[in-house]
Amino acid sequence: MPNIAKKFYPEIQGIRAISIMAVILFHFGVHFLPGGYVGVDMFFVISGFLITSMIAGELSRNTFSLVKFYKHRVIRLLPNLFVMIAATLIISYLVLHPYDFMQFAKSLQFSAIYLTNMVFAKQQGYFDMSRDVKPLLHTWSLSIEEQFYLIFPLLLIVLYKFKSHRITILLLIAGLSLYARFNYGQQHLPTEGFFSFAGRVWEFVIGALVALMPAALRQKLSGNEVLAMLGLLIVLASLLLLGEGLPHADMLLLLPCLATALLIACGGGTRAGHWLSGKVLVFIGGLSYSLYLWHWPLIVWLHNVDHGLSRYAEIAVLLMLTVIVSYLAWKYVEEPFRNNRERFSGRQIGGLTLLFAVFCISFGGYVYANKGMEDRFPNWVAVEKNLAAFDFKAVTGADQHYAACTIGDDVQANLRNCAFGDLKSNKRFLLLGDSHAYAASPAFNVVAQAKGMQGVVANLSGCPPIFGVSSYDGAKNICVEKFDERIKALIAAGGFEKVFLVSCWAAYTEGDPNNQPNHFISDVQTLSLDAASSKRVIENHLQETITYMQARGIDVVLIQGVPLLPKVVQDLPVDFTQPLADVQRKNQFMHDYAKQHPSLVTIDPMDVFCDDQVCRTRDEGNVLYGDDNHISAAGAALLIKLIEPVL
Repeated sequence: MPNIAKKFYPEIQGIRAISIMAVILFHFGVHFLPGGYVGVDMFFVISGFLITSMIAGELSRNTFSLVKFYKHRVIRLLPNLFVMIAATLIISYLVLHPYDFMQFAKSLQFSAIYLTNMVFAKQQGYFDMSRDVKPLLHTWSLSIEEQFYLIFPLLLIVLYKFKSHRITILLLIAGLSLYARFNYGQQHLPTEGFFSFAGRVWEFVIGALVALMPAALRQKLSGNEVLAMLGLLIVLASLLLLGEGLPHADMLLLLPCLATALLIACGGGTRAGHWLSGKVLVFIGGLSYSLYLWHWPLIVWLHNVDHGLSRYAEIAVLLMLTVIVSYLAWKYVEEPFRNNRERFSGRQIGGLTLLFAVFCISFGGYVYANKGMEDRFPNWVAVEKNLAAFDFKAVTGADQHYAACTIGDDVQANLRNCAFGDLKSNKRFLLLGDSHAYAASPAFNVVAQAKGMQGVVANLSGCPPIFGVSSYDGAKNICVEKFDERIKALIAAGGFEKVFLVSCWAAYTEGDPNNQPNHFISDVQTLSLDAASSKRVIENHLQETITYMQARGIDVVLIQGVPLLPKVVQDLPVDFTQPLADVQRKNQFMHDYAKQHPSLVTIDPMDVFCDDQVCRTRDEGNVLYGDDNHISAAGAALLIKLIEPVL
């Protein structure tokens, strides 16, 4: 075991500074750093190196204390985290709507036991909660780091007894972690793989291997100018080029992680190390934990208030607030505790940890039990009552049946379990789309029953009904790789007469300049970073999809997008309407596509949601939306008259 004493590494502080600046700018929506998210992966490598170096040095001197280690970690991380969570709670109370506040409460509870990464693994998705209403979303990485701090010292204690095999064991662990993340995880649980500790262990192990490398190899790498510069260039290139939609972007994460390890191994004596050891970068690196803690709640706050700022003005305000708040928290919370950590007894630290857990669990439980304290927003309560009061059967003559089914590999099971309408009929049609297909399914069910037809639904939230495309939500490609294969198998076995393509088209063709990610649609040739590229990809693959179905004797019906709202309906006045021209502008691309293909049968929801001048959000007092884009049961009822003549 190398005798590695605990020391200060200014060049590592510089790497931290680059990492945190990249992450923050990426989260702020600065487009020239599409790989900014890589900063988190670099942090994990750095943590693996520093923690292993410290523990290995103390183990070699027989001075390591597990209790002392845990005590110092708590003092280092908990005070600033506790203050941030308290402030976030206040922000969330003021700006988050009831459902979002309930989900915040759930993440608050799990933050007490450092498992928020698994909470968000179950939530992350395009049509699930927006990232802008998840104030504790960034704590997923802190949870993973805490899990590492809890488990890895125990592993190192065991490895200390197996000196000749510890590198082999660590390499085996890294290999299993890589498999969990990039093989099994990508195929079966892509989101869970992204957020899971098992899928991230390899990054910590890379840092640990640098700390434990043989002395001869350490001497060869130390001060190597070429390798240090290569490492720095790979890191910078990754931040500038490694966009989430890049083919094999996940596997390419190996490059910045290995480059970070290379920078650490070559040490501060190189030119690259000298640049990284500059006073400004070292200072920012020292602030990195506080900067990471505070930047995300500020984003959530600013994105949930009407400020009227331009995109660049918003970024400037966020940057200024993040620096000021983070510095104050570092100076008056983080540093006083860290500098006086020996004054705190184990009992005091245990009490602080218990207080943190009790606070998070009890308050989170209170908020959840009170349905997100919905009385804060009377309009939400009124809309909720309106939606619940709508009698779908009285209006349509059929039960309100929502059909939702993400297609699996068993085609016959899909045909059985995803069916609706007249289940005894052999006349079948397919309802294919994103979550808007689910929202419209009650209308299709009414018509299918009336006409003696059987419908089968296949929907994948956040993914348009087009073969050969991808849509990224910030963590993964929502359009899972087997989706195309499964739908084609379903078409081959289903005997469908018609296919209805239903989607929130404007979300993919227009995007939102103030929102990240934008869910532009990409394919293997094109990484779409703007609306123009996304439209080209959609046009090409939509035509291929339609041609594929028509070649098999299936009539294709294109459902245009419903009018999208500027806010969720709960935040709009009761009499709110949109100018027809504004709605047409958002849906112009798909309208033009339909005009260019006059033989394609098209249904346009604007025919029932709009008149000659405006598009409405209510019909005879009934709310037509559940949020800002999904129609309610009352909205679905309006579609029946459009579906009947086509089906």
